[in-house]
Amino acid sequence: MAAVTTESIRNVVLIGNTGTGKTQLAEAMLHKAGVINRLGTPDEGNTVSDFEPEEKERGSSITTSIMHLTHKGVHVNLLDTPGYSDFIGAALRGLSATDAAVLVVGAATGVDIHSRRLFNVASEAGLARFVVVNKADAENIDLASLVGQIQEGLGPQCRPLTIPVGQGADFKSVVDAFATAASADGLMDVAAAHGELVESIIEADESLMERYLGDETISEEELAAAFTKALTSGTLIPILFTSARQEIGVEELLDHLVQSAPNPRQAVARTARKGTAEDAEEVTLEADPNAPFCAQVFKIVSDPFVGKIAFLRVYRGRLEADSSARINDERRETKFSQLLRSQGKENHPIEAAVAGDIVGAPKVEGLKIGDTVTTGPDALIMPPIRVPVPMFALALQPKSRGDEQKISESLSKMLDEDSTLKTTRDRQTNELVVNGLGDIHLMVLLERMKRRYQVDVDTKPPKIPYRETITSKAEGHYRHKKQTGGAGQFGEVYLRVEPLGRDEGFEFVDAIFGGSIPRQFLPAIEKGVREAMEEGVVAGCPFQDARVSVYDGKHHAVDSKEVAFKIAGRNAFRDAVQKAKPAILEPHVNMAITVPDEFLGSITGDLNSRRGRIMGMQAGPGGTQTITVQVPLAEVAQYNTQLRSITGGQGSYTMEFSHYEAVPANVQQQIIEHAAKAKQEEE
Repeated sequence: MAAVTTESIRNVVLIGNTGTGKTQLAEAMLHKAGVINRLGTPDEGNTVSDFEPEEKERGSSITTSIMHLTHKGVHVNLLDTPGYSDFIGAALRGLSATDAAVLVVGAATGVDIHSRRLFNVASEAGLARFVVVNKADAENIDLASLVGQIQEGLGPQCRPLTIPVGQGADFKSVVDAFATAASADGLMDVAAAHGELVESIIEADESLMERYLGDETISEEELAAAFTKALTSGTLIPILFTSARQEIGVEELLDHLVQSAPNPRQAVARTARKGTAEDAEEVTLEADPNAPFCAQVFKIVSDPFVGKIAFLRVYRGRLEADSSARINDERRETKFSQLLRSQGKENHPIEAAVAGDIVGAPKVEGLKIGDTVTTGPDALIMPPIRVPVPMFALALQPKSRGDEQKISESLSKMLDEDSTLKTTRDRQTNELVVNGLGDIHLMVLLERMKRRYQVDVDTKPPKIPYRETITSKAEGHYRHKKQTGGAGQFGEVYLRVEPLGRDEGFEFVDAIFGGSIPRQFLPAIEKGVREAMEEGVVAGCPFQDARVSVYDGKHHAVDSKEVAFKIAGRNAFRDAVQKAKPAILEPHVNMAITVPDEFLGSITGDLNSRRGRIMGMQAGPGGTQTITVQVPLAEVAQYNTQLRSITGGQGSYTMEFSHYEAVPANVQQQIIEHAAKAKQEEE
């Protein structure tokens, strides 16, 4: 396989919502470039990009696929990302590794909130951006109106670069508005489109702008040279029209990607820090193949048959196969025995990775997503790849006894591949909980676990981690007396409980006077109280925020033992709590929910019905609203499903823990009754 140079590389990622035809477009690009000799389709399950069994079954991408092609002597690394919002983590990791983003928009659906979200991430990262209107041969569409909608939603910098000749069933070809200003049979005015492109291009170059305003003629060569600068500065976002199924407009798209998309030297340079200290020096990573090597891991595949492959975007330097490099700030070097170039599921060895390239490194067990790989005197650390916090949770239980270890091992490998997954063992509920970005995200996770590792599990919503506390002072008493014929057990405890401030924990006070209980038994009493707090008093939930003062009791010179005072302390505490107006606390979370304007009323009404307190609203780009709200976790633990139902999949949200708060009386009674019923069933 021929080596590539930094200047000949274009790193391109396809982004957009599900159903816009990204995978079909990638397939058409590979076909036009001669990489494949037959055009596959997602419906037939025979595309280069969607090769996972779960992707073939669903007819849509669930991971980012890495491919490559050569067009007019230029090497293009092409990443096809999932469109469904549950898999946005894969799309964001793909964006982090590329220099140009192609937003694929369906001609019939236009720009939706998920597409805008991905587009904004590309903009914030400084990527060159293209908009491709795919499926221009669909029925009942108006491409001219769609251009206006794109400009309204994504910005006036969006300018038609190719002009469709016909639309719907009459869509036959496109006209390149940059190459010609002559009239053509397009749906839009080619001359006007050419003029808008010129204005957007010269806006990125002050010297050209001065000459243009001075009525000087700007040559085609000068405009072509400034095209890439306009893309990287954001003054121009070209719009192109395609039908990937019919391969119309695909070659023109390839032409402009290789001619105008920035190579790694022209793209916005990434940065890294020399070490992990807060005041560590920041370094700009210019794409110099002769500088010390620096790359970042953005994707990992872990397959029981293929093994583990870490995919790296190289930002500077060169790494030879069978050489060594450091991972993060480790002192020792790790051997990189082989480097790979990927074409979907196929991998081929290459001799070296050069600045700007995207390559795979197999069987390097220590690598994780976000890791930095370096050579040279300085250990560089690149910023982590930002992805949403996983909020949708399921509790897992093995279907077969003894599978706990298999579940743990398989989950560990799945977490290596996906940084938007998280697992925890809830100490309060003793449940293994897995968190993802939605129900479909976790459903696919479990399907892959079963297929790859033969691990089958049952799932259920995780228990809400309620807590117990008290709201007033009270006193409790318990006498423990047990006689078994020999030495007996005796201990009597009087104690007082009073509430502390929220999250102040537990305080144990020795308030005994006169030696009614010898000091050596106080630790046993405290241990009994703590056991009762862990077990809960009214609903089996851990107890918090109370001061317990032991002020009196009795002992027996022979029969008093630590176990007797532990039992007495535990039961005296329970007695006091029942008199101290106990309350159940529930976790509240802060949520930020982003939806299109038309769903604002439905969402706020739904949140009010869930005991939510709306804290504010803020208008966002493209006709969206972001609602901030505090709401009990129990009401929104499975909110992903409800939000998708209300907004047709156009809403998104973030969630973080806020505080614990007492539940209403009616809810408390329901929790107590449910806990009592569960206890009876266990017995």
